[in-house]
Amino acid sequence: MSEQAPVLLNDEQVQRFIADGMLVLDVNLPSALHTKITEELHFSLKEESRWLGDNLLPRVPQINEVLSSPIVTGAISSLLGPDFAWAPHRFPHNSEPLEADASNLEFNAFTNGPKMGKGSISGSGWHQDGHSKAARSRWHTFKAINMFYFPHDVPLEMGPTRLLAGSHLYATLREIVPEQVMFQPVKAGTVVIADFDVGHAGSPNVTESSRYMLKFVALRNNAPDTASWDHRTAEWHTPRNLQTPQHVPACWQVLWDWLRGEQFPAARSERQVADIPVLLEGMNAKDNEVRLNAMYELIQLGEAAISALVARLLSTAGQDRFESPALADPGYYAMSTDHLERRFSQRQFVPEDAAIALGLIGEDSLSALVPMLDHADPWIRINTVYAVGEVGRAVPRAVADQVGELLDDDLHQVVRAAADALCWLDYGPATIARALRLLTNSRADWQVGAMGEPKLGGAWSIENHLRYVLAWMLRSHADRIELQQELEDAMLQALPVESGYTPSVLCQGLELIGTNRSLKAVIKYLQPRRWDAFSFKPPANRAAA
Repeated sequence: MSEQAPVLLNDEQVQRFIADGMLVLDVNLPSALHTKITEELHFSLKEESRWLGDNLLPRVPQINEVLSSPIVTGAISSLLGPDFAWAPHRFPHNSEPLEADASNLEFNAFTNGPKMGKGSISGSGWHQDGHSKAARSRWHTFKAINMFYFPHDVPLEMGPTRLLAGSHLYATLREIVPEQVMFQPVKAGTVVIADFDVGHAGSPNVTESSRYMLKFVALRNNAPDTASWDHRTAEWHTPRNLQTPQHVPACWQVLWDWLRGEQFPAARSERQVADIPVLLEGMNAKDNEVRLNAMYELIQLGEAAISALVARLLSTAGQDRFESPALADPGYYAMSTDHLERRFSQRQFVPEDAAIALGLIGEDSLSALVPMLDHADPWIRINTVYAVGEVGRAVPRAVADQVGELLDDDLHQVVRAAADALCWLDYGPATIARALRLLTNSRADWQVGAMGEPKLGGAWSIENHLRYVLAWMLRSHADRIELQQELEDAMLQALPVESGYTPSVLCQGLELIGTNRSLKAVIKYLQPRRWDAFSFKPPANRAAA
């Protein structure tokens, strides 16, 4: 039987995603499949390992039918491009029944951190995710998606996941409001397609049955050069009945143009150069609507706003913002008490708003950005490579390789930011050679434990973080014929080095290259690591609770 074509999103759905940061879809698969997945999850988590972690797919391979379904592949292809990839992180979030009398529970849809049942993995405090076990950049552009899959009916009493519409554009969740909460019952087979940075939280389960939700992460591999959905109109139209309470049309227009491949549209703003000081002051606002409108109106001004934004970025030097806050510091979770404070974190790098703006202005920013790649302050180098990465494939090869030189920086924070940016830049062989050295040679000072998501467990180090991002840097360019030999050689040499998720990503890249040499190496690597899902099942039939 031939595979069904992906069901692409339409313009209205994509526009709703841009504004709200989420879509709720039915995967349109047989109910028996969802029942089977629920049964296998329940048995595995209750009777077998009790901790599946990232081993969801080998243990419950039926989940692959959901991930490869026309609805899921169509939605994510529409938003991340047809060459998107699934990250190795995929995790079961269970919410267990509360032991105490539920009548005493103080909870409404906006409650932060309500009590959860013992053994629940779902976190009930409002949060934006970090890339599991490895700090990566946040992006206003759409480069990562969380997909939440519910294999069984979840009424409100069982605790559906709550989401904050529009929060994917927030640097911190300190200014959230009840009006943006999406909290609704879901049917078996429902998926929520959410931008990776949408704030969300679990909710208490006051039934007598466990609640299961499975989270998967999809990643973009190339900046868009054209719309990848069922695109019919070039004009932005604000959808009716948005969940987000903020009205930020300048922001939505820029991101709509970016997704359509118009990364450097002509200036659309009705603002004048004389308005720049007012807009800069607006970027300081706690109110996210004021802040985002000001920021994106500066972006729409284009070249005229560059010098002011560069000055804003340079004003953050000398504050040691490149140092990760301690785990107990709210800044570790991008929740600093100062809404303007951005910090590098072992969990996730939140760039300065000025860097985001310079990157989205595009190619015109390069003449101002390139000199700052060598700035003495690491925070400026980090934010500069972020902005250059957002400019994307318009960056000349020489500049991309100048970013590649920062892979030799002594600070892991700079190296990690450079590797993230290089995912989007057309670098050359010298940059591949630098990445290979980091993937195969260890540094003693990078063996320090550094868990991006401490509650998920594991034993990752700073070096694991770096190698994971470097693997994506290579994998995202695996389709470049002119560098195929260098990329294949580097990935093959790095593949045997155990480093968390890294080999999984390298296997994806080698599969894309597709030579006999690459495919044999992938099979050889994966064969002894396969998980026999049937080895855990007793011979007698079992009933799922």
